Amino acid sequence: MVNNMENVEARELQMLEQYLEQFTKQVEAYSRQLEMLENRRMETATAVETLKNLVDQEEPTVLLQIGGGVSLRVHVPETDTVLLNIGADVVVERTNAETVDYLEERMTEMEALAKKIVESIEQVQKQAHDVAKRMESAYSQAQTRMSPGIQG
Repeated sequence: MVNNMENVEARELQMLEQYLEQFTKQVEAYSRQLEMLENRRMETATAVETLKNLVDQEEPTVLLQIGGGVSLRVHVPETDTVLLNIGADVVVERTNAETVDYLEERMTEMEALAKKIVESIEQVQKQAHDVAKRMESAYSQAQTRMSPGIQG
């Protein structure tokens, strides 16, 4: 009977360890998503700031990255017309103001998505914490059964 109980406990502990490993992987995946999303949001915020600043300049100049860590200072002759990639390699021409509005909406969407990802991370971390507590309890019970008569 004792051997049967030990087998059940060992299987339960193995399952709990697998759950904990899965939760850890989920948190890592969510964290990577969150980091990528934050990078995109920061790039978008930079684009918005640049577009707004271009309008105020008499002879606007931007840095154009051409690859290999090389950039050129480029004069922007037309600051009110912007080419905007709206996805699936579809590029549309918009005014500066329309583009800023579009990008700010996208940033709001990204912030909402980031909030959901953070909530998911917190939920998975709570589940992992619960599993870890259950594992700790099971280990304690197993140690208590294995060493009867030892008193502290």
